[in-house]
Amino acid sequence: MAGTSRGSTRSRASKSSAENAPILSPPNPKLRKDKTRNNSLIRIFNVNLKFLLGFGIISFVIALFFIYPIVNPMEKPQKPRVITPLPAPKLTDLPMFEGEHRESLYWGTYRPQVYFGVRARTPQSLVAGLMWIGVKDGRYFMRHVCQDSDELKQYGWTSHNGRDYGHQVLTEQTMSLTTSFLKSKGHGSGYGGDWAVRIGVQSNESIPDDEMLNTAHLFFYMADEGGKSFNLGRGVLDIHDDSVLASGSRSDTGDWQLHLLSEDVSQVHYSGFKTPHIHNLSDLVQPNLAVQARKFGHLLLSDSSDDSPNILVFQISARIPFRADIVFLSGTNTRDSRVEERLSRLTGISLTSLLSEKQKEFDDKFKKCFSLSDELGLESVSVGKVALGNMLGGIGYFFGQSKILLPSTSTVRYFSFGSLLF
Repeated sequence: MAGTSRGSTRSRASKSSAENAPILSPPNPKLRKDKTRNNSLIRIFNVNLKFLLGFGIISFVIALFFIYPIVNPMEKPQKPRVITPLPAPKLTDLPMFEGEHRESLYWGTYRPQVYFGVRARTPQSLVAGLMWIGVKDGRYFMRHVCQDSDELKQYGWTSHNGRDYGHQVLTEQTMSLTTSFLKSKGHGSGYGGDWAVRIGVQSNESIPDDEMLNTAHLFFYMADEGGKSFNLGRGVLDIHDDSVLASGSRSDTGDWQLHLLSEDVSQVHYSGFKTPHIHNLSDLVQPNLAVQARKFGHLLLSDSSDDSPNILVFQISARIPFRADIVFLSGTNTRDSRVEERLSRLTGISLTSLLSEKQKEFDDKFKKCFSLSDELGLESVSVGKVALGNMLGGIGYFFGQSKILLPSTSTVRYFSFGSLLF
């Protein structure tokens, strides 16, 4: 009985526990579907919020990009007035500066950077100039470009009318050079006419019997900036038999010839070079002389030339004192060119007379223009003539492109323009 009673009690306890336990209802499919729908709406809402935020930012930036220039218009950079070209014709293109006026100024001493130089007022011109060897402290130095290190006692134009005449004096340590420039428009001349240069060399003081000090070496050259080649004349072989040093042809002047006449010069040496640049002529001549000096012990050019040279340098050496006339004749290919007549007029006694006339005209015009009184001293008048002569003789001709660096506050950093200055 006891066993039965114990088993009945356990059975009743189990039944009582089962009766008191909570009853779990079966899952409701409708509630599960509603919960899934709510979660999906939250996720979609989160995605749409990010998309809308990004789209709004991009739209704002685009709108700002288009609206800002309208609200705050940007000013276009303007060139400062000081460097803005005047919208008008150049003075040289006006009718009053054309024709005979322009032709009368075509050739001139428009190379103020060298001691003596001649060129035309046109790009890619024929260029002529003078170099010489100076002696200082027993050493040779080449003179060509004006520089203080040459220590010349004096150089500059003592008179120049700015058109067809000029005279200058160059005083070295032991000698003095004079150059006289004259232009002439004769019958048969080409465009721009002809011109002549008289070079004189004198001793400054009594010179001992020294070959270095008693002999002067001059170098007269012709160069073509456009690279056109020259023909070597027969005058380089015998200056007394034929005076032509060089010849060539150009579209502006026609055929031309360069002549040398001098009773004091017995021989001429030369060298020809082919180069696109003419700013380094001294650098071409000096090595040539150095090689000859090492080989033969004389300062003489090599009497050789590159093929189709556009630069010819002629060495004129003679004992001091001496004088030489160099003449450029244009238009020598015409039937009525009268080369001999024009050459005779620009050399010798005839040239001496023409130079004297031009000097007198300069002196008379200077006195008339400035109303000089007789009380004014000769020294003051000479200073005035030198000042005027150097101003007119120092006029140069340049062409090309120039760049101007503007202030840092300017929106335009560089401004380039073409220029013709003379």
